[in-house]
Amino acid sequence: MSEYRKDRSEVAVDVWGKIAMFTPPESKIERVSYTAPTPSACRGILCSIYFKPIEFYYEVKKIEVMKPIKTIEIKTNESKTKIEAKKPRPIYLTMGHMKNSVCKRTGQGTQRGNVYLKDVYYRITADIVRRPDAPERITIKGLYNQFNNRVRKGKCFRQPVLGTHECMAYFKMPDYDMTPINESRDLGYMLYDVFNITRNEKLDTSGEGNADEVISPSFYHAVMRNGIIQVPGWDSGEIRRLI
Repeated sequence: MSEYRKDRSEVAVDVWGKIAMFTPPESKIERVSYTAPTPSACRGILCSIYFKPIEFYYEVKKIEVMKPIKTIEIKTNESKTKIEAKKPRPIYLTMGHMKNSVCKRTGQGTQRGNVYLKDVYYRITADIVRRPDAPERITIKGLYNQFNNRVRKGKCFRQPVLGTHECMAYFKMPDYDMTPINESRDLGYMLYDVFNITRNEKLDTSGEGNADEVISPSFYHAVMRNGIIQVPGWDSGEIRRLI
């Protein structure tokens, strides 16, 4: 870890899982995952472990790919309609070709082929950034210690996921005996985040809500060098925001 600063300190965590889906925003029906996690997905994992929005936020700095990049195609049967509360019915997530699926039984479903990442392992490095208006009792050292204590004990506010809810993520303190893969790629422009990471506002998606002001997609040019993706800072000129 880098030395403590007044407003931020560096934390790191290893995360892994059987499958991952980091969905590009342009995906509509059939989804093909990004090659590597987005900073937004990494921030979601960190927030699942430890997050107090009135005190701090995370700024992802580096994503390390620790296992070779592999993909797997999974076909899912998804419902086209909402389940009525008075007439609940089971929804099935199926892999491959499975008989008696929800599509055939209800006539309200559709089969989609999605390309997931398989057998993934990443190391996420980020800054915990103390908010300027945080209570005076909150210190960056305390936030750093709280985060690492939770990681060591396997505690989380909710189960972290690798992009989507069906992709469960496991986490632990960094294993520095593992090194990133020896592979370099230009990953092109990727989603950086869907929100302004520095703001603390509740999202209201109702008809008269604040979705138009709060949702603010941003992108960056991702390049993986020897398994390491350096993520530019939020205030850098490398972040492309939709205005």
